[in-house]
Amino acid sequence: MSESPRLDLGRPRQTGELLREALLVFFRQPLTLLGIGAAIVVPVELVVLGIGLEQFSAPYSDKVSTAELSVSSGVSYFVVAPLVTAAMIKALADIAGGERARVSTSLQAGFDAFTPVLIAVGLAALGTAVGLLALIVPGIYLFVRWYFVPQTVVLDGERGPRALARSTELVHGSWWRVAGVVLLANFLLAAVSLLLLAPVEAAAKAADRQLAVLAGTVILDTVTVTYLAVLSTLLFHDLRARKARGFTAG
Repeated sequence: MSESPRLDLGRPRQTGELLREALLVFFRQPLTLLGIGAAIVVPVELVVLGIGLEQFSAPYSDKVSTAELSVSSGVSYFVVAPLVTAAMIKALADIAGGERARVSTSLQAGFDAFTPVLIAVGLAALGTAVGLLALIVPGIYLFVRWYFVPQTVVLDGERGPRALARSTELVHGSWWRVAGVVLLANFLLAAVSLLLLAPVEAAAKAADRQLAVLAGTVILDTVTVTYLAVLSTLLFHDLRARKARGFTAG
């Protein structure tokens, strides 16, 4: 049985190839990568959703309040996604180097980088929020420009505003491409999640227990957050390769 080709982080990829490569990487070491994602997603969401929002004991409800959505989205944006991404950067570097990624070392790298990542992500969130208040479009524009803040902190060693500036530099000339990849990936993952959650919702409704929905949400969030962390890191390396070679199209 031949070995799979080594992951090359130094070459540009077309949009479809990026989506496919992220999936292939995901399946190279699925237990390890999912273990990294689960180690962060599961405890955070069980505490926030299960205990904080009382979904462990709540009756079934198909409605999500604004407060619940805000808390869940905030924790995902500021804690879960940055941590998983920082850890996945280490995992992908190991895979690209011909080594096996390890849950423990990847998580350690993620936690080591969390404080500077959180500060930079917080600055990006503040700027994006101001942009959203200013007719929405500026906020979307800034969100895409600063999408690679975790990578610029971990891989480029940037801090604070410099991390935002570095992400802006990479996205310059490729804004529509980055936006398209991110939007397409999130749309596909959302469609799959809705499809898989449908029977879980039906079971939860029949039993009148929100716990089943919580369990399904945690599992799907682990998969989607992990995949998006892999994809965003591959896209970051793609942009760096394109800048180095002097082109942005494709």
